[in-house]
Amino acid sequence: MKLKDTTVLVVDDEPMLLDIFSDWLREEDCHVWTAGDGAAALQILRDNHLDVIVSDVRMPVMDGVALVKKLPMSSPNQPKVIFISGFTDLEPREAYQLGVEALLQKPIERLQFVGAIRNVLQSREERWSEPAAQGGLSLHIALPCISEAIEQGRIAFGRGGFCLRCSSPIGEGPVRFDLEFEGEEVSFAGHGVVRWAEPEESMLGVEISDLDEPCREWALQLITTHAGLSYIPRAPLFGSERRPRTMDMTFLG
Repeated sequence: MKLKDTTVLVVDDEPMLLDIFSDWLREEDCHVWTAGDGAAALQILRDNHLDVIVSDVRMPVMDGVALVKKLPMSSPNQPKVIFISGFTDLEPREAYQLGVEALLQKPIERLQFVGAIRNVLQSREERWSEPAAQGGLSLHIALPCISEAIEQGRIAFGRGGFCLRCSSPIGEGPVRFDLEFEGEEVSFAGHGVVRWAEPEESMLGVEISDLDEPCREWALQLITTHAGLSYIPRAPLFGSERRPRTMDMTFLG
């Protein structure tokens, strides 16, 4: 995906990094705004249309978390948000819950930086129709009907993935998922990446990389209907908050 004419706001309190990131983006023919803290970024946002915000997390005056919390998340023109930080004090599950779509670690190379922006600008239809790299754990789960699974707190959908109750230990990394909902003719199946796993809470968060063609249209509608404002929900508590009964699960590979 070309970034020509994309408008990107880079927020960081290190002037040297602002210059480097800005140069990289201008080489892609992007329109670039810069800000040294979240408060300055909000002022730019009020007066301009932005496609993407790339923000540091730790900053004076207003940090990246406070900035994202002040964004109008329900707006159809909401810019995509990427966090980039040299620290690891922000848990991925908290960032994805806020609506952040990618987490980058400093120091970072140009290709990774630009590639992350390209990725978040793709529509879900484009992103999820491109075959992902094979491999990883195979996760096969039997669930009740969709409304019951959500009500029981066994699964919750976000704009970019889902949170799942998982009683078996599983770590971060690539995964092949196959979720069978009772009463549905096709499975919610495809490839993803486990972005966070909380064994003590029996939960994991999966970012969707692609969806199998037989279920893609139905799965996209499912996401559209049930997704909240988060990118990946922090916990599947859309329905009752009682702890669900044990799931039928098979882990392979």
